[in-house]
Amino acid sequence: MSAVPQIITLVGVLVGGVMSFAATTLVERSKWRRTHSTRWDEKRLTAYIEYANAVKTCAQLSYRLAATRGYPAGAQPIKLEDGLSALAEAEIERTVKWEAVLLLGSPEAVAAGRSWHEAIWKLSWVARGQQIDHEEFIGIYEISGRRRDEFYRCARADLGVRSGDLPRPTRDWLPPADKDVSA
Repeated sequence: MSAVPQIITLVGVLVGGVMSFAATTLVERSKWRRTHSTRWDEKRLTAYIEYANAVKTCAQLSYRLAATRGYPAGAQPIKLEDGLSALAEAEIERTVKWEAVLLLGSPEAVAAGRSWHEAIWKLSWVARGQQIDHEEFIGIYEISGRRRDEFYRCARADLGVRSGDLPRPTRDWLPPADKDVSA
């Protein structure tokens, strides 16, 4: 019996084994990458949601305190002492949630998040008693809304959400700036 057919058979078995190993390795590596990516996507989603909720809490408390001080905030006034205490706690919570965004967020989402909470800080200054005119307050409010939308746009892009752009908000909900809302 000739050795050539045996060698061809042996080479065929070896090539088949190597190809099977390579295919299995590629499939397993791809599966690991998908699992790893999904895990981080879930953590990023949680970080973005928790951070956005924390900033929204700061914003809502700032609006309520501003309404107490007579600004056209479109929010239910709150007792100053209670509101200021709640705002201080909310800002601590926002700071804690921010760390996860810094660790997991895209550079664009981090920049947009920073810009959003800087706008909310300006609203919180009014909530704490800094005097500005009502039109300036409305301008800060509108800027904070645009920056919120930019944060969500960046977070959605980072998470691969492709359902389209968010609709633009209107200014119609605010009472007129010259109306005395403290009465």
